[in-house]
Amino acid sequence: LTVAIAVGMVLASFLFMKRMAEATNVAAVTRELRADGDDTTYSEPGAISRRDVPQRVEVFEISGAFFFGAAEAFKEALGQIAGRPWVIIIRMRDVSLLDSSGLHALSEVVRRFRRDRTLVLLAEVHAQPLAVIERSELFHELGSDVFMNIDDALDRARAHVATRTTGSHPAIGTAPAA
Repeated sequence: LTVAIAVGMVLASFLFMKRMAEATNVAAVTRELRADGDDTTYSEPGAISRRDVPQRVEVFEISGAFFFGAAEAFKEALGQIAGRPWVIIIRMRDVSLLDSSGLHALSEVVRRFRRDRTLVLLAEVHAQPLAVIERSELFHELGSDVFMNIDDALDRARAHVATRTTGSHPAIGTAPAA
């Protein structure tokens, strides 16, 4: 009976993690918007379709708990970006939980894109995920590139695109690529 209860608890925890991972969604909002011309997923005032997203800027939105089960889906979704965007905005308005494995995945993604000279911005980060990020090295790497709303992040993206278009390339994170 004791072994059966222990096995049942382990199976229940695996089932819970699987369901939580399935409930987490990572979507390339700008790609969908540019493909069909309409932001059907979000029609409220905060919808990305109501904003001017510059060319060479990609907006990704994470919805649900961001823990180890969802971290792989996140890395996979960002790995499917065609071309090299100049700015990636990761919108986290629907992320209520971030654990250390989610933070690790986020850090990996930020470092990978910064090596490619892509600016990574975080937008609309809730209290718990923000507290986890603030206690990590990632917060120091991002510096002032964590925004409380999407409009401020888009303004930063526009400014960055403008400086790259004019030919002056500001340093992003590590040393510029040769």
